[in-house]
Amino acid sequence: MKVSDTHKILRAKCILTGLIILGLTSVCMASLSTEDKIYKHYNVEINLFSFNPTEPIDSYQQHGSGNAGVGGKVSLGCPYDGKIFRVNIGGKNQNGHFIVNVSVEPSQNDSEIKEDSFEVDFTDLKPKGFELAKNDNVRVCMLSLVPSVKIIDNRPKRVDENSLGFSIWSLVDSMIIFNDSVYAGKMGCVGGPLAFLSYPGYAKVEFALVPFRDAKRLGTLKNGKIQIRAEDGQTLEIYGVKNGKNPIQLPGGPYEVWVRWQALPEQVQYDIPSKEDFTRMINERYAEMGDTPPTGEELDILYERAKHQMRNPLSHGVGPIH
Repeated sequence: MKVSDTHKILRAKCILTGLIILGLTSVCMASLSTEDKIYKHYNVEINLFSFNPTEPIDSYQQHGSGNAGVGGKVSLGCPYDGKIFRVNIGGKNQNGHFIVNVSVEPSQNDSEIKEDSFEVDFTDLKPKGFELAKNDNVRVCMLSLVPSVKIIDNRPKRVDENSLGFSIWSLVDSMIIFNDSVYAGKMGCVGGPLAFLSYPGYAKVEFALVPFRDAKRLGTLKNGKIQIRAEDGQTLEIYGVKNGKNPIQLPGGPYEVWVRWQALPEQVQYDIPSKEDFTRMINERYAEMGDTPPTGEELDILYERAKHQMRNPLSHGVGPIH
């Protein structure tokens, strides 16, 4: 098949969507993040309280509580024996160890409470208690620290292909950005699990949420945004992405995006077909799909949009995985 014929077929697929976008070039700064990581968020639950050891339940008094993670800090005031001292608790990650800093600040002219500071290594995740003060009335002030770790799995997951057909793309008015700065137009196609776009001078990109022949997992989908990084360092972002038979922005994620990337270093010149050739091509395509061909008025509209496409070399579409 000749290159020109291939482009005509790709162009026809896009025209059938009825959503060909005028070509233009602008700058849009974006960032790409396809980190496949498991994040661990450290936290320590803090409780400051006092009691009389002879009747701990009846004499219990809560003086403050909170939570501190890495980089966080909690400061609590503790009334004690007619005065108030402060306890400051902060967390940090030190070479993979969760370290909590505790400092005690007595009020002015307080001879009972001593200024103090110490570190606690909570890598073993064992709760710990500390006696901060004990007066003549046998009232004890305690600090309780209970560590925990929240795991956030940010590794891309395989999309759940169920009766809702979440692998089906809905790319309507979806903006395309190459290499963080080049606006390549917008996609306007729905209805299949394999999508493609072709932008001369950059790449032809085929992508799906499930593996397909010769594809590599080069991208992710999250919050309606596809991010792809090719092996040669080029990047592609697509915004406004929905999925499913009843299109929605998939919750959760990130999800795996499988990609077949072909560099297109050469700019391609398109020739606008005659109205007769365009009409024949469209009617043949509709006949192949078994659909009723468009009316003359609809063909006029599609042809005008096709001429607009000649100013924008973007081709795109969706279809079955093959």
